[in-house]
Amino acid sequence: MNFKKLFEAGHQAGITDMELYLVEDENFTCRVFEQEIDSYSVSTTKGLSLRGLYQDKMGYAYTENVDDSAIDFLIKGVTHNASVIENDDKEEIYAGSASYIKLNLYQTELEEISATDKINFLKTVESECLNLDSRVKSVNYCLFANETQHVTLKNSKGLDLQQKRNYAYSYVSVLVSENDENKTYASIIFDTDFTKYEPKSLAKKVVTGALAQLGAIKIKSGSLPTLLRNTVAAQILEAMSESFSAENVQKDLSNLKGKLGEEIANSLLTILDDPHLENGMGSAAFDGEGVATFPKEVVANGVLQTYLHSLTTAKVFDVTPTGNGFRPSFKSPVSIAPSNMYIKPGERTFEELIDAIGDGIYITDIEGLHAGINPISGDFSLYASGFLIKDGKLSTPVDEITIADNFFNLLQKIEGIGNDLKFEASPIGAPSLWIKSLTVSGE
Repeated sequence: MNFKKLFEAGHQAGITDMELYLVEDENFTCRVFEQEIDSYSVSTTKGLSLRGLYQDKMGYAYTENVDDSAIDFLIKGVTHNASVIENDDKEEIYAGSASYIKLNLYQTELEEISATDKINFLKTVESECLNLDSRVKSVNYCLFANETQHVTLKNSKGLDLQQKRNYAYSYVSVLVSENDENKTYASIIFDTDFTKYEPKSLAKKVVTGALAQLGAIKIKSGSLPTLLRNTVAAQILEAMSESFSAENVQKDLSNLKGKLGEEIANSLLTILDDPHLENGMGSAAFDGEGVATFPKEVVANGVLQTYLHSLTTAKVFDVTPTGNGFRPSFKSPVSIAPSNMYIKPGERTFEELIDAIGDGIYITDIEGLHAGINPISGDFSLYASGFLIKDGKLSTPVDEITIADNFFNLLQKIEGIGNDLKFEASPIGAPSLWIKSLTVSGE
């Protein structure tokens, strides 16, 4: 598409400021089951959105047709959308930041990995899992996927930004069975370095995790010292991350309204949002509005430092935008989301945390996050499983339990933070968290 021609047509139609957002995606996905290719997909997609100010309202339109024949459709879409929109927020087209960091988000070596190598990796993982133990009944999920994305953001104020990135991940799950008891366990690798996709170590991790759950018992209800596995802590933080959105604060959809500068957590806790994190799933040099990104402390030593802002909310709150204007796709309007948000790791090892707890429970898995947690109040009740902690050691596996509390209370009850920060195919990460007490419902 001739972008200059698009902007000229927009001005002639009365659109004052305009921005185009072009996304080009290449995707590969393969799944293996019983040494056969169960599913295989290679796709290339393109999409373009135009947003612009028409009669002082921001209108949106998008298309998957990215040649000049779509110009008239986009212009009419923007003017019509702006005419009927009832949102009073004053959006703007951004002229640009003073400078932008250069990030290495694209790994050429990843693109050079052949489909055959990816398929052979999956087949080897599957066979390794099945050969490790006779109790492994099936590898019920064995997938590899990678994506390359090229984003172009241009506007009528002269801003011209481009960013190319790629990533890959593998998800493997096994089913084990013994004495009519069945357990599943899964693990994910998220890395652009294909040498990190080592079949034997991945198989051992998945099978060991599944076998460890066999023989699980039920326990009585009570309030117990609790260690949250790093991935569990990350899942809970991700479910509550929208509390830090200035848009939700503005709309009274966040329990953090009016709490800037206040202590909202134990002083051990620092939450960072770092869009420049190496190999981070949410890393970017600029956000969905073209604002330069930068690392920031959202919570520092327990004190709430900032909300996450787009250009619109920054103007409402009279602050500098934080570079968190987010566009999940070319079809979406600008919203607010974290980049790479994570709890700053502490210095204690996992073993030291277990030893310090003495007697309690280690939560390794949770289910029902979408229905079981209220993102406004922070109240949660989640189905969970894990292990008892006895005399400073991991003991018997437990299942069919429910953990319940409030996210903001949980932050206040942090007693220790591990050094085992982990992201699991998500831009939200955490280390293990020792919680003073958590309500556990069992028998």
